[in-house]
Amino acid sequence: MGRLPSDCDKPLTACWSQGKKEKYPYYLCPTKGCPSYRKSIKRDVLEGEFEGVLQSLQPTEGLFALVKAMFRDAWDMRLAQASEASKGLKANVKQLEKQIDQLLDRIIDASNGSVIAAYDKRIAKLEREKVLAEEQLANSGKPRHTFEESFEHARRFYSSPCKVWHNTDMILKKQVLRLAFGALFTYCRNKGLQEPNLAFP
Repeated sequence: MGRLPSDCDKPLTACWSQGKKEKYPYYLCPTKGCPSYRKSIKRDVLEGEFEGVLQSLQPTEGLFALVKAMFRDAWDMRLAQASEASKGLKANVKQLEKQIDQLLDRIIDASNGSVIAAYDKRIAKLEREKVLAEEQLANSGKPRHTFEESFEHARRFYSSPCKVWHNTDMILKKQVLRLAFGALFTYCRNKGLQEPNLAFP
């Protein structure tokens, strides 16, 4: 969660302290030789300071405009990639159809039963490949949501990072840290939370 810049600048670790009736969560520095070695910091104190910073984040409309422009660029790039993929699949389907037609012509001219059986087997395989390619083609180049619908999800993320922090899993929590802050948080036992550079202007 944090570091101790005035002591050893090493990551903290989490632990539990056993009280008379229950366990209490703490953070502490596990680095030997550090002035704060094994000196505990209450989890509620450290995380409470962090959540206070998170709640204070107020993204500007300028940031939303920038994010939307970046989102549009990424959206257009993905659509272009999907279009190229569709062209490749269409070419693949045509090639498979051509191979099937050629094998059908050979069957007509063939008289050997084993050769005909081999052609039939090959045609069946190509037909399966064609069906798969057609299914992929049907599903390619069609986003599940419109640009506006997709961007709205991103907008909600930026507009309420604290809410995202409280209601998501660890993966999204890491995204909040990466998107909202320009560096890792540090924490000094005697000075409290040291804020990194904010990604939000």
